[in-house]
Amino acid sequence: MRKVEKVSGEVQRCYLPHHPVVKEASTTTKLRVVFDASCKTSTGVSLNDGLLVGPVIQEDLRSIIIRCRTKQIMLVADVEKMFRQINVCPKDKSLQSILWRFSPDDEPETYELGTVTYGTKPAPFLATRTLKQLAMDEGSRFPLAARAVCEDVYMDDIITGTDEVMSVIELRIQLDNMMNSGGFHLRKWASNHPMVLEGIAEDSLAIRDVEGINLDPDPSVKTLGLTWMTNTDTFRFQFNIPILDTSTGLSKRKILSVIATLFDPLGLLGAVITRAKIIMQLLWMLKDENDENLNWDHPVPSTVGETWRCYHRQLPLLNEIRIERCVIIPDAILVEIHCSSDASEKAYGACV
Repeated sequence: MRKVEKVSGEVQRCYLPHHPVVKEASTTTKLRVVFDASCKTSTGVSLNDGLLVGPVIQEDLRSIIIRCRTKQIMLVADVEKMFRQINVCPKDKSLQSILWRFSPDDEPETYELGTVTYGTKPAPFLATRTLKQLAMDEGSRFPLAARAVCEDVYMDDIITGTDEVMSVIELRIQLDNMMNSGGFHLRKWASNHPMVLEGIAEDSLAIRDVEGINLDPDPSVKTLGLTWMTNTDTFRFQFNIPILDTSTGLSKRKILSVIATLFDPLGLLGAVITRAKIIMQLLWMLKDENDENLNWDHPVPSTVGETWRCYHRQLPLLNEIRIERCVIIPDAILVEIHCSSDASEKAYGACV
C-alpha cells in the first residue's frame, strides 16, 4: 500500500473497512486481513455494487480432482499470496483506500492498496485471468507449465501430474520458472514420488523434515477440500464434527450447521450425505403447535432428535475412511467407465 500525502476531493475515493482473521492451524500465514468492499459508503452504495464479478474461466473443482486421480504421479503447489502479486491500474487505486495507523498514538492516515484486494467482487477473476495471460505469454517457452496453469489450477492451488517421473520433474521446473517470470512464487510443494521434490528448499515444501525425520506419523496435504496422504497416496477426510450441544434443545439451526461442514467435492460420501439431506428434507416439513413451519431455533420433536443423534454419533467414523488417489493401474492398455444407478422413494443416485 502507498500513503496518500494529500487527500484531494477531486479524486473519487472509497474507504474499505478491514479486520484480521487468525488461523492458528496455518503453516504459513496465521493472520490474514479481510477487506469489506460490500460495506455501504456514505452514498448508500458499496464498491462491490459498482463492480462486475467477471466470467468463470477456470475448470470446475470436481473436474480438476477427477483428472488428478488418473495420473500415476501427482504434483501439488499453491501460489503464495497470489492476489497481492498483481498490480491494479493506478487510476483505480483510490477506490481501494483504507485508514491506518501504526501506533494507537498516531492519527489515522489514508493509504491506497496497490494490488488486487481479496474482498472485492472481481478479485478472483482478475487473479485467474492474470495467470491465464501469463500462460499465453510464456507458453512457447514453458509448454507443460502453460497447459497445467490453464487446466489444473483452481484459484491459487495447482493440482497436476503425469505418469512418468522425469516428465513430472520437468513439469515442476517449468511451473516454477514460468510463475517466477510473472512474479508469482510457488510453495507448499508435495508429491507422492519423493524424487519429484528433490532440490526444492525445505521451507517451500508442504511436508517438512526435521533433521531427516518427519515428526508427523501420518503426513498429509490439504488440497481442495480433501486431505491427501502422500506416503500412501490416499485421500482421507478430516471433519471437525461439532459436539452436540442439547442444553437448549436440538434445533433446526444446530442440525443444519453440522450438515454444512460435510464438504465432499467428489461425491465419495454420497450415501452418507444423502442421509443428511433426507433429514434436512424432514426438517423443512416440520410444523409447530400453530401449524406453521418450524423456525430455526424451535426444538425439534423427540423422534427427529433421536434420528439425528444416531446419525451424529457415527459421523466421526468418516475420518477413518481411506480412498486410493489413483484409479488407473500403471501402463493401462484399456480404460473403461462403468455406471450404475438406482432410486427409492426417498432418494436416487448414480455411481461411476
